[in-house]
Amino acid sequence: MDTNRLKRFATEARTILMQGVKNRLQTLGFDLKTGKPSEMPQAMEGGAVLMGEIVSMDFYHRWMSLYRNIQSRSIKEVAEEAAYTWFNRFMAIRIMEKQDFAPLVLEYESEEVRVPMIVSEARQGRMPQMSEEVRDKLMELFEDDSKTSEQFALLIVAYCHENPIINKCFGAIADYTELLLPQNILSDDGFVYQINHTEFISDEQYASAELIGWLYQFYIADRKAEAMAKKGKYDTDEIAPATQIFTPNWIVKYMVENTVGRIYIDNNPYCELKDSLNYLVDMQPSNEPLKVEELSQMKVADLACGSGHILNECFDLLYKIYIEEYYSPSVAIKDILQKNLLGIDLDTRAKQLATFALLMKACQKDRAFLDGKVIPRVYDMPRPIAEVISADNDKRNAEEYLREVLPHYLLGGNDTMVKELTESILLMNHADTLGSIMIFDISESTRNAVLVRTQEYEEQLANGEMVPEAIRQLMPYMNIILALTEKYAAICMNPPYMGSGRFDEVLGKYVKDNYAEGKADLFSVFMQMGMERLADGGKMAQINMQNWMFLSSFEKLRNIFLHNYIIDSMLHLGPRTFDELSGEVVQNTSFVLSKREPTSQGGTYYRLVDGKNCADKEQLFLSHKSGNDDGKHIYYPNVFQKNFEKIPGSAMGYWGSEKIIEIFEEQRISDLAQSRKGMATGLNAIFVRSWFEVAISKIGFNQTRDNAKQMGYKWFPYANGGSYRKWFGNLIDIVLWENDGYRLQTELTDDGSRVRAVNLNIDYIFRKGINWNSITSGNNSMRMLPKGCLFSSASNACFLFNDKKLYYVLGILNSDSAKYCGEILNPSLNANPGDIGKLPAPAISEEILQAINRIVENNIYLSKQDWDSHETSWDFQGNELLTIDEQTYKENINNFVEQYFVETGERLDIDSSLPDSNSLAWRVEQYKQKWEHKFMQLHKNEEELNRQFIDIYGLQDELTPDVPLDEITILQQGEISIEDNKIVWHDDVLMKQLISYAVGCMMGRYSIDHPGLILANQGDGVMEYEKLVPNSRFDVDDDGIIPLMSSKTDFADNATVRLKKWMSVVFGEDTLVENLNFIEAALGKSLDDYFVKDFWKYHKKMYQNRPIYWMFSSKKGAFQCLAYMHRMTPYTAEQIRTKYLLSHIEWLVQKHNELEANATNLDASERRDLDRLTAQITECREYHDRLHEVADEQIAFDLDDGVVVNYAKFGDVLQKIK
Repeated sequence: MDTNRLKRFATEARTILMQGVKNRLQTLGFDLKTGKPSEMPQAMEGGAVLMGEIVSMDFYHRWMSLYRNIQSRSIKEVAEEAAYTWFNRFMAIRIMEKQDFAPLVLEYESEEVRVPMIVSEARQGRMPQMSEEVRDKLMELFEDDSKTSEQFALLIVAYCHENPIINKCFGAIADYTELLLPQNILSDDGFVYQINHTEFISDEQYASAELIGWLYQFYIADRKAEAMAKKGKYDTDEIAPATQIFTPNWIVKYMVENTVGRIYIDNNPYCELKDSLNYLVDMQPSNEPLKVEELSQMKVADLACGSGHILNECFDLLYKIYIEEYYSPSVAIKDILQKNLLGIDLDTRAKQLATFALLMKACQKDRAFLDGKVIPRVYDMPRPIAEVISADNDKRNAEEYLREVLPHYLLGGNDTMVKELTESILLMNHADTLGSIMIFDISESTRNAVLVRTQEYEEQLANGEMVPEAIRQLMPYMNIILALTEKYAAICMNPPYMGSGRFDEVLGKYVKDNYAEGKADLFSVFMQMGMERLADGGKMAQINMQNWMFLSSFEKLRNIFLHNYIIDSMLHLGPRTFDELSGEVVQNTSFVLSKREPTSQGGTYYRLVDGKNCADKEQLFLSHKSGNDDGKHIYYPNVFQKNFEKIPGSAMGYWGSEKIIEIFEEQRISDLAQSRKGMATGLNAIFVRSWFEVAISKIGFNQTRDNAKQMGYKWFPYANGGSYRKWFGNLIDIVLWENDGYRLQTELTDDGSRVRAVNLNIDYIFRKGINWNSITSGNNSMRMLPKGCLFSSASNACFLFNDKKLYYVLGILNSDSAKYCGEILNPSLNANPGDIGKLPAPAISEEILQAINRIVENNIYLSKQDWDSHETSWDFQGNELLTIDEQTYKENINNFVEQYFVETGERLDIDSSLPDSNSLAWRVEQYKQKWEHKFMQLHKNEEELNRQFIDIYGLQDELTPDVPLDEITILQQGEISIEDNKIVWHDDVLMKQLISYAVGCMMGRYSIDHPGLILANQGDGVMEYEKLVPNSRFDVDDDGIIPLMSSKTDFADNATVRLKKWMSVVFGEDTLVENLNFIEAALGKSLDDYFVKDFWKYHKKMYQNRPIYWMFSSKKGAFQCLAYMHRMTPYTAEQIRTKYLLSHIEWLVQKHNELEANATNLDASERRDLDRLTAQITECREYHDRLHEVADEQIAFDLDDGVVVNYAKFGDVLQKIK
């Protein structure tokens, strides 16, 4: 099935239908914003008047129904409902057409004559039944062939009345939805045209229940995206679209075959059915299977059924079972629909589709069911009873009504029965929020009475007998009560996934009161609810989030399930189960549980987490259903639930060997260190900066807390997440901790309810420790947290009770052994402090400890060297290429000689006399050799650590010490890439880093004569530079402003010109041409082009969209220059205007005039130059006007406010950051 085109079809259909419905609402007098009508219709004898026109009483009643619904809900919700109801009806008609279950209705007469067949047929006298009044109106319309849309509207309504399946699945059309049939339905871009151009849907797919499921999912995709993007709690009408997702067909088969199929096979071990069930997991026959005496008594439910995909699979399997038991097809179908299967969903539209899909299944087996006399038991949630009885929305009135009418419903009954049912029906005031998790506290006698009476009323209605309206009104409530108090043989569900943070007040309280162990998520509530709805010995299958298997927030729920029920089998799906969901966040598991106490027999687990997509996971399962013949670790049979108790938190690490499970009983990280969740400031925009945004003198580095209180610093280093990096680094941010964090410790939230910041960790800040990203990429990336830092919730941390063990613990945490154990505890992307504390940390000898410490210390050293070699480190001293010297050369030779000896056993004798060290090409080569050696040393160290910890943990059978080169986390700024497990250098990046440093020297931020930062405080200038760097070899720019334009322009301090001067000072005049050629070859373009087009992009990227060199630029870059943020003053914009922009305009005009004076002799190239100059002059003059306004404002700013705030003050005279 081409799901991409299907999605486009469904989402476009929603757009078209929604617009048509909105247009219709406006025509009917409703305001689309407020839902208020421009006027109310006035009833009169024989009709009504609306907006000056006479309408029928039928129209009047439907208009009033529409009005009441809009007022009680919202115009948006009603419009959505109407559009989707028409979508369902039209698609259902099309599906029936394609299966020859209905005459051609929507099909065009021909591609040339785009008239639906229902209209063509009616024009020839063949039309559906309708009232005399409608027929007369239609005949009048037939007199005008241009009235095709109006004819179609009357005919399609009549057809939907006449067709029993459409009528019963999608409701009587004589309600207000008839009024909202879109007027543009037959236009060339209308929905009927769309339906007639669905060649990407085959006839076979039209007969598939999957098509209905995909259409449902894709139609509501936009609504789902809107709800998911919303922050905070979901509104009632958002729950259904936000939580809906279509279950892959093979997973549905797994769930159904291992519940419904397994129950039947346990009762009939020699049946032929077993051989046809491809997804059935082999199991030992149960000693106490659920007894099924009569097939019709095997109750099967999906209590979150959506569009009915799972119910349809249950139908197919039950039908096979009935036929194997020699039932006739018609009896089998009737029993399945009216006795075996039951579905419930919050969404009425989903319920309609599920009902329709099941009826299509029935009709495919037996066309006799096209009469619609047998309707599946699929229910949605009834409205609050007060709305139904048209009483005030008042609990007392509804209670009085129920006390009066319930005895009539029960044909007797006592006060207890009436009280129980009254409370149950009133609970359904919140049915649209609570859905299937409602618990009805009724006695068996009450339930039996309801069951008997409801069946009697249903039989009377089926036989065409009269049932009082008050009784009919209560029947939907009774059906829900019966459905949610039934004890089912099997339940199969894909329940809604919704974290408790999305619960509204009603749902949150109800879950807390009734499903406390599962309260973390709606799916876990459905797990609890499902097991309660099962008969003893019954089976439940679900697909949901894997979180319940591992996370501490589900530990109580996990223990209930592990201690009270049997896990028959599980497909541990992990990420990428749903192909339409990208990324790793949604990680799934599907499982089958038996409602019996655990026995000595273990369950069967399939580890499918590495499957690249849904189809790949299916093949992994099918090819390993009974073993691991190919050596892959997929199939894990006979896993005892009791073993999970040995793992901290009872995490369900089914793939862990006995040895690894035993290790969890040894010493843990928590015995050596305290793990802490980091601080959340509650307002990072105020409290957090990148260190290079503020004045360096305001940042306190390497402080203790006591020193920090006394020294008066405002900002302090703040570990705050970052990229995948081990050992050291990701120290970019700083946090406002002035006066010992007084403001963070006292500032309240906007509503004044609490202190804004949480998890301040007062006893741990400024201490040396270990930190890591709280959300990971799947690999361990632990780093040493140096003294003097605070840490955020994005960078959790642990602190050793004895710092002598710090390197040992850091070594453990970055090892594959810890990763292996960590995945057993929690394979999600969240590295929680509690889970880190649960990791094993076996006691070792002093000798091994010292060996590990030496390796880890070296890893930290290498990683810090790499981190500090980049400008974004506050300990950056200068570009590495400037430090390459004779000592580097000799070390590289020695390293090469040693490596050659290790590989061959031979000693080389290499001449170590120094070549021309001013050659940039030579320096780059030496740099590469130096850092490649460091890289491979780190790689060797990590593999040795893996070797050590594999021995310590005893994981020789599970792990190898190998570390892929792409998991070595130095040279991460683009200098290298790993291709075919080899290092590939990128000279262009090395040159970009060199140029960035050179520009820093021009600005005075750095100096070739002094390591580290020079001008990095607000207002710094030449005077401060000369104090720190007297007798500098390279002159710092006098105003911190550098033109970023072609060197052909008339600026002596243009970036390209200044770079050439810098190169000649650093590397000498003799190699200048050679070195410039090397740079341009590496960049793949001229220096002019790089500075004009690419330098600032690279600068933004390097400084993570917090640039310190600000780009003043006209719209298309005819004028652009950089200003160093720290050196800017209120007069900088004026300096740029007068000193640079005006002089540039003057130069452009001069060049323009020179060409224009010789206009008659210009060749084509010169004419293009003239046109270009004309355009640039216009652009620069326009920019001048804007810059003049900004310059006149004399904008002053405080670096502490950060780049985002300060940059915005200059408006559009600056190049946009994003």
